[in-house]
Amino acid sequence: MQFSTILVASLACATGAFANLHSAAWCISQGLEDSDPKNIEATQAACGVYKERHTGNDQWDICPDCFTGVKDDDPSVATCNSPAKHIGGDEWEEYCIQFGAVNGAAN
Repeated sequence: MQFSTILVASLACATGAFANLHSAAWCISQGLEDSDPKNIEATQAACGVYKERHTGNDQWDICPDCFTGVKDDDPSVATCNSPAKHIGGDEWEEYCIQFGAVNGAAN
């Protein structure tokens, strides 16, 4: 009985680890609403650092396919894109803050 409980808990944790991966992310200057001002400079800097990231063997530890683009064809909203979903939300937010944004957002 104890083994099955541990197995279920382990599977739940493993599944959750993959839930926060994104194909596009951007840095914002305030709040978390989509209408909040975007921080283009922080997004570009964070994307460059994320592309060079090699911190382990998990999917979010590297981003060989990261590239800077725009959101919804709007040049005022820079994004970091990863078609293979290598962008981790927590890691992205840390980079945004490191480069002067208030927060990070992703889809």
